[in-house]
Amino acid sequence: MFLAIFHEGEDPRNSKEFLDTVKYLKHDSVIVYPTDTGYSVGCSLQSEKATERITHIQLRPADKPYTVMCSDIEMVREYAVVDEFAEFFLKQHLPGPYTFVLKASDKVPPIGGTKRESVGIRIPEMESTLELIRYLKGPLLSSTVRMEHGPIDPLAIARWYHGKIDGIVDGGTIAPRITSVVDLSENSVRVIREGVGPVNFFRSM
Repeated sequence: MFLAIFHEGEDPRNSKEFLDTVKYLKHDSVIVYPTDTGYSVGCSLQSEKATERITHIQLRPADKPYTVMCSDIEMVREYAVVDEFAEFFLKQHLPGPYTFVLKASDKVPPIGGTKRESVGIRIPEMESTLELIRYLKGPLLSSTVRMEHGPIDPLAIARWYHGKIDGIVDGGTIAPRITSVVDLSENSVRVIREGVGPVNFFRSM
């Protein structure tokens, strides 16, 4: 298991650790990486092998949706249907602690053997992770680390996932929080879950 540290204030792309992490992701690796709401287990969206591993690691039902982590709205447009209605909300609230449910584009591969009609999209407010996605040139399929209450650090993650994952991107100690989930897939606004992201704006629509 590797531990990658992208130092704050430095361009992570200048480090061997960053480039190695991208290489591992391109070769079906499963990693744990930091976001603005905690740590997530992730892999390249295009890796069927790694996606199957995450399903087993996280004990997820095959039909439970994953989150697709993108670097910017331009990437979101590649993997989801973004009309003017949806774009208004995305530009107002991303990056940030929100997951938006949108209709999936044809570019989203079958996940767990099933072609998805909709997809949960996130752009995390975590610059090192956004750079990783940009350099990978594609989204990360993501599943939230849920292992204990309180702040989580890389050492605890390494113990919890020992022998199951290939590496950890060190984001320090992070207290996990829940994203707010908003469904925009039917050209309407439906709050599915209220989390750390304020939702009063959506409920007023």
